[in-house]
Amino acid sequence: MENAERYLTISAINDLSTPIKEYQSLQELAFLLYNSGDIERAYNYINYAINDAIKFNIGKHFPFILRVLPTIVHSYEQKMKDKERQQTVMLWCIAVLLLFLCVGLVTIYAQKREIAKANRRQSAANRNLVSLNENLRRVNMQQSEMNEKLVESNRLKEIYVGYYMDICSDCIDSANRYRVSLNRIARNRGTKALLEELQTGSIIDDRIQAFYDDFDAAFLHIFPHFVEQFNELIVPEKRKFPKPGKLLNTELRVFALIRLGITDSNKIAKFLRYSVSTIYNCRVRMRNAAIDSRDNFEQQVMRLGLPTEEPPVRA
Repeated sequence: MENAERYLTISAINDLSTPIKEYQSLQELAFLLYNSGDIERAYNYINYAINDAIKFNIGKHFPFILRVLPTIVHSYEQKMKDKERQQTVMLWCIAVLLLFLCVGLVTIYAQKREIAKANRRQSAANRNLVSLNENLRRVNMQQSEMNEKLVESNRLKEIYVGYYMDICSDCIDSANRYRVSLNRIARNRGTKALLEELQTGSIIDDRIQAFYDDFDAAFLHIFPHFVEQFNELIVPEKRKFPKPGKLLNTELRVFALIRLGITDSNKIAKFLRYSVSTIYNCRVRMRNAAIDSRDNFEQQVMRLGLPTEEPPVRA
């Protein structure tokens, strides 16, 4: 069969190269190719042969061609239909794949949008978290400062409660001694001497000065470097120092009370037995002498020094 196909092919080539249109070899080759399963080539060869037979009116070849042609054409058409079905199936597969691809692309795009939204929400949440952490840090710092102030305030209260209990007890004893002294004067020297003693007021002045001395000693025991630290806040030519033998002067005593949290000029004036205008002028004068801003001078004074845990020693 291989030699038959070979020699029929050579014969058909010779037939096609001569002007005599004898295509018997081409017809036999087409039938042989059909039997071997090469339907497409068989159809092309037999179709060429019948076209030339009709064109050149070669009637003797029609019986063979008409006998073979329907079978080859039918097989060829069946093969084309199979190809068409395969192409149709492939087209449908491609369409389904394209549909899935489109669905996948849409899904991916939607997921990307959701991810982008989630990232934006996360970024906003992170910014809010950073802001909350910053606020929390500030609140913690403020709480720490408040705790420090509370600890300092409690320590000062403990120290000064004990101190002023001693002062009150001493005042009671002094008042009692003064009463006994006045009673003695009234019995021994009469009413006139009693009135003269009451008009002098020397005992009251002595007690007030002793009170201030005790206050100065107690305050400097708690804030031993207050005078130096206070003077560091004002210009050199306006600095204040106590007189020899004294612990504080009037200006230092005013700001010592401010350091203890007493900022009302009325209370300071009552405590020091000065007029309110005198205390106000003293505060303004010291603020104007501040090295830094005068607006926060008293806040700087209130942060000077740290209290000790030991009780004060009275003068």
